[in-house]
Amino acid sequence: MNRRTGLAAWASDLALGFRLSVGGGRTSRTGIARLVMGTIGIGVAVTVLLFAASVDHAVSERGERRNADIAVQIPAPGVAPLTLRESGTTFRGEYIAINYVHASGPSSPVPPGLPRVPAPGELVVSPALGELLRSDQAELLRPRFAGQEIGTIGQAGLLEPGTLSAYVGADDSLQGRKIYSFGYPSNSGGLNPGLLALLLIGIVSLLAPVFVFVATSARIAGAERDRRLAALRLVGSDLRQVRRIAAAESLVTAVTGLVLGSAAFLLLRQLAPSVRLQNLGVFVSDVTPPWPLVVVIVLAVPALSVLSALFALRGTAIEPLGVVRRAKPVRRRLWWRLLPIAVGVAVLLSMSLRDGSRQSTTAVVAGVACLLVGLPVLLPWLLERTVSRIHGGRPAFQLAMRRLQLDSGTPARVVAGLAVVLAGAIAMQSLLAGQGKAFDPGPAPHRNEAQLSVNIDASARTAATAALAKVPGVGALYGVQPVELRGADPNKTVRAEVADCATWQALAGLQDCRDGAAYVRGESAPYVHSGQSYVVSHFDAGERVLGTWTAPEFIPATTRGAGTARRAGVMLTPGALPGIDLSRVQVSGTVQVTPTGPDFPEHVRNAIAPFAWHASLFLPDLVQLSSVQKSYLAIRAGLLAGSVFTLLLAGVSLLVLGLEQLRERRRTIAMLAATGVPVRVLARSMVWQNGIPLALGIVAAVVTGIALSALGARLTGAYFAVDWLAVGILSAATAALVLLVTAVTLPSLRGASRLSAMRTE
Repeated sequence: MNRRTGLAAWASDLALGFRLSVGGGRTSRTGIARLVMGTIGIGVAVTVLLFAASVDHAVSERGERRNADIAVQIPAPGVAPLTLRESGTTFRGEYIAINYVHASGPSSPVPPGLPRVPAPGELVVSPALGELLRSDQAELLRPRFAGQEIGTIGQAGLLEPGTLSAYVGADDSLQGRKIYSFGYPSNSGGLNPGLLALLLIGIVSLLAPVFVFVATSARIAGAERDRRLAALRLVGSDLRQVRRIAAAESLVTAVTGLVLGSAAFLLLRQLAPSVRLQNLGVFVSDVTPPWPLVVVIVLAVPALSVLSALFALRGTAIEPLGVVRRAKPVRRRLWWRLLPIAVGVAVLLSMSLRDGSRQSTTAVVAGVACLLVGLPVLLPWLLERTVSRIHGGRPAFQLAMRRLQLDSGTPARVVAGLAVVLAGAIAMQSLLAGQGKAFDPGPAPHRNEAQLSVNIDASARTAATAALAKVPGVGALYGVQPVELRGADPNKTVRAEVADCATWQALAGLQDCRDGAAYVRGESAPYVHSGQSYVVSHFDAGERVLGTWTAPEFIPATTRGAGTARRAGVMLTPGALPGIDLSRVQVSGTVQVTPTGPDFPEHVRNAIAPFAWHASLFLPDLVQLSSVQKSYLAIRAGLLAGSVFTLLLAGVSLLVLGLEQLRERRRTIAMLAATGVPVRVLARSMVWQNGIPLALGIVAAVVTGIALSALGARLTGAYFAVDWLAVGILSAATAALVLLVTAVTLPSLRGASRLSAMRTE
């Protein structure tokens, strides 16, 4: 072989490595098969990395759209205010937001995503709502959106693709907030520290196995590569050339894996709008990794692949007549394998996320990564020490033990990625169990289907009540008008309700009621005084003062029965408020109903739909989740889905590595079969060979996962709990996955045991 120096030598060696990567072996099929296997392993890992890099962009885009939709009520010169009243309806369990709007002038602000402010009788719907309205299942929903549809809400006005919302034009009688602009910077302080710890540990736990798989995929067909390199030494290549050629082979696999992973990412991201986690979704444009992270992935994956291949050549004497890898390996050292674990534990013990600083966040990410990386680094030593002390047994067991004693590194690397997945999943489940005590809202409460509540403007009370009465199963409507009384102390208010005597007798069992009287229960008596002046106001899309009122003599209320709709301690009759105009105060009522079918609530909603913003119906016992609870549920759903996906990635990687191992050992397997070893013995040997490293990996992963969850709980002072049921299920699922992969490789084992597999060059 000609000796050349400089760039020409590098180019020649890289070109030779490329040709060997796709054409090495007796025929080109061997090189292509090796290239395809490595490409699949790295391609899947690249796809996961690109999706992970897109998470921050998706969250920030969603936050920007949420901030852009904030209505600002600060007056602006030259801007005619937009009247906005937020309402909503429910259709078969799906909430639909309805915003009634009225532009007071041509300069009124336009909500984000709308072409213009809809005029009275017009509406603009979200794409998801428009699709629902056009479906065959929306027969009972269309009557609530009877206006002329003039357009579709754009992406700028939607949090997610599945948002069900509409803007409906109203006339100048609309009462609501006066809006002068849209868009306001968020003043959020970030995630709760407990949720931040959960999110950080979850993301690192999901990404650490990916890098393990990249490093492992780069070492596919190591024995065959060593034979090729020995042949190159025989024809005159020196050690530097050999290493450059080996690096080029890994680089080709990494580049093809990058291409495959990028193509899979671009294809799968188109499905993003159809995937929803805990009722949360993203647009296709949201799933876009920032270009700096793309550059890091493009550079890091080939670098990791090449370094792994070169690291595999350490301590290997590549000579013209062969490689000295078949000799008994040097006993592995323990001290340096414990360093990543010690560093990770030390960092997590010394840090806290309560301050929310970037330095603390970075340190926690580094600590979790060190702890998880220490697991695959420790497994080869642990497996070597375990199998070195095992002797005897049945033939299948002895074959497996001998194979593990000769090479414990490859089987340990096969299960290392899976062990990291298991450790991260156990840590996340335990953290979820602890955080769930604080944030999990629990199961939805039982709804009282015999009772519905309505809010009706006083001007529409008669017509809306008549419309409700026409629905079969709807009983009488008894409504009250809530007001607030503010006395001399402006910071203290008393809630009161106004209704006629018939209503008070039906709702509260009030005895001896007469119009013009004011009644008070004992718990509210200390806060109201006869003869004192009060400012009377009500809240209807904003506080509205009705006037000043001098309280008459309060009569202690004498009631009989439970009074299911009592909400205030002060019960007033209309005659007790002379001079106070109640014509614009909403009526809040409770309707006793007898459901006549599963769509009964939809018929009730359709009955009041013609009254638009003047009437609304709701279930009073719906659970309202806080923003922290919503974040917890979204993080939990996302991490659990990521765990499942990473576990599938582990299965694919295990399958690729298992098939490659069989292909490398086909001559040995064929020779064993030729000497009389039954195929079933070889199959059981494979089960033992995969099962023993798996058992050690599961034990190490359980210990690591529990330790990681304990350190994560300490970061925020949260409750520490181990979900032993989840630990058992995850461990069993991991074992089942390895057994499944082993079963899938058995047909290849039968093919490798044929006599034709003994042929060699």
